[in-house]
Amino acid sequence: PLRWTDMTGVSTPATVTMADGVRTKKINVTENPKVGDAEEWDIYNFTEDAHPIHLHLVRFKVISRRLFDGTPSTHGSVQPWESGYKDTLIAYPGEITRIKATFDIAGLYVWHCHILEHEDNEMMRPYVVSP
Repeated sequence: PLRWTDMTGVSTPATVTMADGVRTKKINVTENPKVGDAEEWDIYNFTEDAHPIHLHLVRFKVISRRLFDGTPSTHGSVQPWESGYKDTLIAYPGEITRIKATFDIAGLYVWHCHILEHEDNEMMRPYVVSP
């Protein structure tokens, strides 16, 4: 698993044009889809708590949940209230939640947990949607 601030070298720099349209910055990210890409992400929850995970400016569908050994989740797969598009999901402890997102707006965003203490401590991961 990667830490919120990845120091392993797994991150790669992505170029982002700032809102003024002139300045560009290099942002180290591990997620760098292109506009129009549909990706499946596996979100691993190694903690003992459920985490409400939110992706900024992208809709996604919850595809599945499973335990780390690959067996079905104790919470079942996708619950009826999780059908359709979402912007937040619950990542249950000891489970892998798979989502499928289509990235349709270029820019620099974050994905993060909505637990207030995590937000307050900037426990967010940046991602870039490239044109």
